[in-house]
Amino acid sequence: MGFFDFMNRQGGGAGFQPFADEAAGGTRIVHRLLEVPAADRNAAWSGLFLAHVADAAFFPRETEVVRGTGSFPYLALYSTPGAQSYPSHVIHHLKDDVLLERGLGVVVNPRGDDADWAFSYGDILQYHLHGRFYPPPEEDVPGPASALAPEARLPAPARKVLREFLGRLGVAAPGMRFSAWDHAGPGSLELVFAFSPRDFSSLEAFQFAMNSLSWFLPKNYSYSVAGNQARAEGAFQPL
Repeated sequence: MGFFDFMNRQGGGAGFQPFADEAAGGTRIVHRLLEVPAADRNAAWSGLFLAHVADAAFFPRETEVVRGTGSFPYLALYSTPGAQSYPSHVIHHLKDDVLLERGLGVVVNPRGDDADWAFSYGDILQYHLHGRFYPPPEEDVPGPASALAPEARLPAPARKVLREFLGRLGVAAPGMRFSAWDHAGPGSLELVFAFSPRDFSSLEAFQFAMNSLSWFLPKNYSYSVAGNQARAEGAFQPL
């Protein structure tokens, strides 16, 4: 399986201009967007794509899961069917029982080391929590972010996926808590993990984990590791 080195490139010129087609469903809009040359895809293209992609119908292929950068798993979805006939898939219908439970991102139209778009597991979690991709406006958050329960910000399936990822690297019982992080903006929270380099099978495994945790979390989450004193004094809960 190939490794994807894509990350949502946008064209530099005026490029794509939003089209008005209120009667078109999500599938038709997204498939029309995917016909736009990559060089013409700009912020307007991305905004329209992200607004409709979760409700669009895509087709799987025989190779269901592919590996991207960092060897993270992505469900591969295509805008056109392959040689064999498979039922169509919709991200909105897959997000809970398939994507969150299995620890999968989504890649749209993968081809070699390229693709039309890639959603990390954290992007899928963001959609699960807020019904939209990428950080919601501050006014969309129900109440002060610091008052949200950890389960609401990191639900059980995501905690299980993170726990299994860290377990494969040698961390037997990782802990976590959310802490206020005022310098990042009003109501911002930081996810603090209770582990240290000594908990890993190697220093390289620890460094890989610290570089990789962002793939599992929404883009507006920050994270850190607690020091020994903070771990002793802090009220951490099992991940």
